[in-house]
Amino acid sequence: MENKTYEYVYGFENDYAVFRTFKGKMGLIDSLGNVVLKPNYAYIENRKELKNIFEAGIIVNKNFKRGFVDLQGKVKIPFDYEDVYYLGNNLVRVSKNNRTGVIDTENKVILPIKYANIMNGNGILFVQNNNSIDLFDSKGKQITNFQAFDIEYFQHKRSIVTLQNKNTFIIDTLGNIVLNSIKNHQFERVLDQDSFLILNTLTKKKGIINSNGQYEIKCKYDEIHPSNSIYVVKNNGKEGIIDQKDTVLKPLIYDNVYGVFSNDSISFKNHYFAYKNNFQGIINPYLEKEIIPISYKYINPFSNYYITTNSENKNGLFSAKGRIIIPQEYDFYSASQNKIFAIKNSKKYLLSVENNNYTETEIFIDEFAKENLAFGGFTKSNYQIFKDKNKFGVYSNKNKIAIPAEYDAVIEIYGTGEFVVKKNNKYGVVNSENKIQLELKYDSFQIIKEVVRFNIKNPKTSKFYSIKYPFEPQ
Repeated sequence: MENKTYEYVYGFENDYAVFRTFKGKMGLIDSLGNVVLKPNYAYIENRKELKNIFEAGIIVNKNFKRGFVDLQGKVKIPFDYEDVYYLGNNLVRVSKNNRTGVIDTENKVILPIKYANIMNGNGILFVQNNNSIDLFDSKGKQITNFQAFDIEYFQHKRSIVTLQNKNTFIIDTLGNIVLNSIKNHQFERVLDQDSFLILNTLTKKKGIINSNGQYEIKCKYDEIHPSNSIYVVKNNGKEGIIDQKDTVLKPLIYDNVYGVFSNDSISFKNHYFAYKNNFQGIINPYLEKEIIPISYKYINPFSNYYITTNSENKNGLFSAKGRIIIPQEYDFYSASQNKIFAIKNSKKYLLSVENNNYTETEIFIDEFAKENLAFGGFTKSNYQIFKDKNKFGVYSNKNKIAIPAEYDAVIEIYGTGEFVVKKNNKYGVVNSENKIQLELKYDSFQIIKEVVRFNIKNPKTSKFYSIKYPFEPQ
């Protein structure tokens, strides 16, 4: 806005927000803009998980000190600390003179300020001191006294402890030993409450062992990666898939195997990318035949289909069951929501996919623009930038021109449906209805993560335009 009241407003949580004045002081406002905490602070943080209490910083004798205040400005944790950090579970780590302790949000001491570092994992405090680490509960009661070299965060209520001599064993959240050290072996990962990845330090082979010390899979693989209820394993540079009983589901003949991750997890259940000799395919561990042959340069999940790119850089579409929906005859440009902009034999089309079939609708424009393409040669967007009579516009996958071809350049901002446009050598932003969102008066721009920075040469100024997230074109 013009004539801004504050230099910056941020941290909108629990109906409050932090503001900073033009003098660098910070305070708190409510959702109506009423000042709740006057700008008497050098710093304020408003955290979602902390209601009505706020980390704050002030300058004391030219030193920055931190504490906590409530909505009335009452000091809840004194400004005595060089650093404060909310750990969760109503616990706050506090630091002085390079030593660390823990208090709760009522300023009760949980652990004195005498430790090197403290972290929290679901209410269990990992306390490091003198090159060793032990565990305390959220009340400050000591759980372990191993003086360990390392204790990993708990997974499935289990953790791997590494002693100073590098021996490892498994504990539960009460500090009880679930599985003792095994000579010439090291535990590497907790897979579930009763299953652990283990390394034979002599052979350098890996296996799976349970909490009874029984091997589910002997140490015979170079790598083992859990995937749902099966394992991707590797030996001698080749990968395959086994089940939990070490039965081979797919032989170790692939250069790489990993699961298909997509919004449509149902359609792609038990689907894995498989690579051989720089080509990709899709396999199912429980099916002998490949779903998609290993003969494509790129394969990308699209809605509940797969877009494929062959060695001639032509695109097609497969169903999740491996049926060819669109033959490998097209150059795909933009694709989303079962709509694909494509070219075949120099003709421009909007392809519509439904019920494992597709239809072509020809588009009569000069050419599609192909910029910043990814995902195997196409972009994920509801829109296609086109060129007509040496001017650029935008076509919608609703089969209509969204932005007429009247600009010297058009660049979509991360598939958001907003576009940086250029006219008369000036840049600005329009939306998919060709409505100006930012006046075309800037000399240059850069897309920088979550903002677009627009620049004016003379006088030298910048404007930051926020990118509208989230957006998922599939």
